[in-house]
Amino acid sequence: MRYAKESLEDRRLHRTYHDEIVNGVLARPLKSDKIAWRQGENRIIVVDVASPKVQRTRTAKVGRVANQEMHYDFGVYDEDEPPDDRGIHLFVYCSSDRAIGLSILERRTGVCHYTWEEFDNHVEKALEEQNPIWSLGFTWVHKKHRRRGIAKILLLEAVRYLGVQMDDICLYTPFSADGEALIRSMFREGFLIAK
Repeated sequence: MRYAKESLEDRRLHRTYHDEIVNGVLARPLKSDKIAWRQGENRIIVVDVASPKVQRTRTAKVGRVANQEMHYDFGVYDEDEPPDDRGIHLFVYCSSDRAIGLSILERRTGVCHYTWEEFDNHVEKALEEQNPIWSLGFTWVHKKHRRRGIAKILLLEAVRYLGVQMDDICLYTPFSADGEALIRSMFREGFLIAK
């Protein structure tokens, strides 16, 4: 990030950027929020291609903060991406007035089943074309809020919202170390991979 401390605008942008990285993206409740889950000051907002622009823009900011840490190859979400067959749904976890978690689910058609033994031994399997199936493509929780079960709540509530069973959810690889720990805790015997 370029920064000229004598520029008022640069100082403002730097403070905003620093605040988002340290505390999460500002996400005050909006009338257009589509709430999938709420508990106290915590809530999960659902965003899709039909959501208002303000929702998609705010979610893209959360995605940029997540990407800053995770270094996802292509960025995690573009608010101007046109609708397609994937039916992308984003689940944003907010605590008070900050967005601190994000899960992205989309439909994919190339699927295969792995046991943990196969996964651990790097067994290569071919993907089989199937009817579109919901797949967890990305999940992230702000580092200050990890180890509190937020990622698990995001996935459980996404599955409930989409009306599917947990065993029917596919996963997109590779996993981060934290992501693999989450997946191992939720899928004990094995799991589906989709690309």
